[in-house]
This record gives sequence, structure tokens and C-alpha cells, in this order.
Amino acid sequence: MVASAPRNRQHVAAIDGLRAIAVLAVLALHAAGAPSPGAPAWTRCGERGVDLFFVISGFCLSYPYVVSVREGRALDISYGRFMARRLARIGPPYFAALGLFALLSLTAFGLPTASTHPDAAHLLRELGFDSVFLTNSAPTIDAAFWTLGVEMRWYLLFPILLHTYVRSRLGFIAVGAACYVAYFFTPWSFADLGMLPCFMLGIVAADLHIERSPLVRIAPAVAAFALAVGIWQQAHSWSIDHGNPLWHLAVFSIVVSSEAALVSRVLRFKPLALVGVASYSIYLVHQPIVKSLEFAHLSPALSAVSALTCGIAFYVLVERPSLRPAFRSRVELVLARLAEFVRRPVRRYVRATDS
Repeated sequence: MVASAPRNRQHVAAIDGLRAIAVLAVLALHAAGAPSPGAPAWTRCGERGVDLFFVISGFCLSYPYVVSVREGRALDISYGRFMARRLARIGPPYFAALGLFALLSLTAFGLPTASTHPDAAHLLRELGFDSVFLTNSAPTIDAAFWTLGVEMRWYLLFPILLHTYVRSRLGFIAVGAACYVAYFFTPWSFADLGMLPCFMLGIVAADLHIERSPLVRIAPAVAAFALAVGIWQQAHSWSIDHGNPLWHLAVFSIVVSSEAALVSRVLRFKPLALVGVASYSIYLVHQPIVKSLEFAHLSPALSAVSALTCGIAFYVLVERPSLRPAFRSRVELVLARLAEFVRRPVRRYVRATDS
């Protein structure tokens, strides 16, 4: 079924509301000082904002392609063009934040989120890895950057996952199940594997949204149940496992619920949607700011408000200008030429070996 234009506008506003909830949850977690011995275990639920971000990411990436398939057209996704657009979208704000905090590390601001004080060689080495999104699970420059590395690795898989979903739902389910099996029952329990089904559920949520599935009507009840159980579970455990299928079900149901009339009206509340628009910038800069203000003994509420304000300012000054079509087109053109420069010697080698 084709989504009408008004419905698309409502959908975008609702997703922005969900982004706001996700980033505010993570911000509240870090402002509360969790994980610290004195903080209640349930405060760790704020970490689940990351899981919500992962589902939203899969949802938004797949939405236009699934609409096209639902309209009867063949799935047409160019790998190179897709990666160029992703890099043009997330790259400029990320590199600006990375450079900003790298420079601030040379001042009294230091490295607020670092667990140790690395030497210059270690810092330069990590800066190089972070610059190509080979971010580890505990980055030194900004601890929140670990999700950017995960997302970028998933972008490499996204066209394959989307083709699998369109051509074989059973195969798609098998991939998700295999990720859980490998994560829980093999030595290869990489975080990417445990969290990939969360990203994949975003594709399913987009399809359910577009086809106006009857499952949308029961999604709020499923979300409420899964959230209640998840919060109870978190209140009795300090551990955070982003490969938790229960929380994947909870955040997936929340995204699907955004289509329900009452939920959609709440999510389209303008101040919430405005925070959602700036959520990427807020996420990029919030944690070092919160941590540095914590060291200055500022209250959690003031730390959170300060980080939120800085994130919105970063959006206005850095991210929003990078979203202008002319700027993004230039970035995509540079990336396309770079890809061609890399592919050219490979093609020459292939032709030479074939002859």
C-alpha cells in the first residue's frame, strides 16, 4: 500500500519524537552518573535508548526502499551510492565532534569519559581508528562514539539484509536467529552480532508501518508488557546486554506503536520532535560535557540541561549546515570520486589477469 503524503509527514514527526525519547534516555542515564555504586540499578534502563536508536536506524534506512517495493517496483539499491549518502549524512557532524574533543583533550577539559589517561601515541592511534569508524567498545575521546562504529559496520551489511528481507522472509528470520545463536552459544559473541537483530527489526517495523498491519493495534500492549518485564529485570541486575531479545522486542514494539493514533499524537508534540531533530548532535557531544560537569560537582539536572543545550547548539552550528543539499551533493561527489579512484586499479588488475 502506498503511503500518502500527509501520512509520511506524520510518520516523520513521530519518528523524531522517538529519537528524542532515545537520546533523552541516554542523557538521563549519564547525567545520573550510572553506572555508579550509589545509583539505582533501574537507572541503567536509560542505556536502552541505544537499542531504540538501532531500531529507528533500520526503520529509516529501509523505509523508502520498502515503499518502492510495496508500490510494485523492483528493489534498486546501489551499494556505492548508499554508502556515499550515509557517509555524507553522518560523517561531517561526527568528524567535527571527533576533532573538537581531540583538541579539547589538549586543554584542561581533558578526556572526561576516559577510564585512564592515555599517552599521546595511544591518543593519536585511537584518533586514526576513530576517523575510519574502527571504533572500539570503550573509546577514549568520547565513550558514546562506540555506536558509530557499530552502525557503520551494519551499513556495509544493510543492502544484503534488505535484499534478503524482500526476497525471503524465512531467510531473513534465519539470519536474525543465527545472530542470537552465535552471540549466546558460541565463542564468537561479538556485540555486533547480538545487536544486529535489533537493527533488522527496524526493517520489519518499516514494513508493518507501510502496510498498515493489524499488528500496529496490539503493539502498544506488547510494548508495555515487554517494558515492564525489562525494567523489572534491569532493577535486579547491573548488567547491560545490548543483545537482550526482550529489550529488542520492547523497542521494536515502541517503534511499531508510533503508528497508533494516540501514540503518534504524543510523539508529534513539537518540543519533543525538535529535540529529536537534534538528537544526533546531542548524542555526539553530551557524554564528555556531562562527565566534565560531574567532576565540577554540578547537579545531574543542570548537567543534563547544559549538555542538551550544547547538543542543540552543535546541531545549529554544525549538523544543520551539513544537511544542505548543495553541501551534501559535494560531499557525495567527492566520496564517489574517491571510490572510483580505489576501484580503478582493481578493475585494471582484473582485466590484466583475465587476459
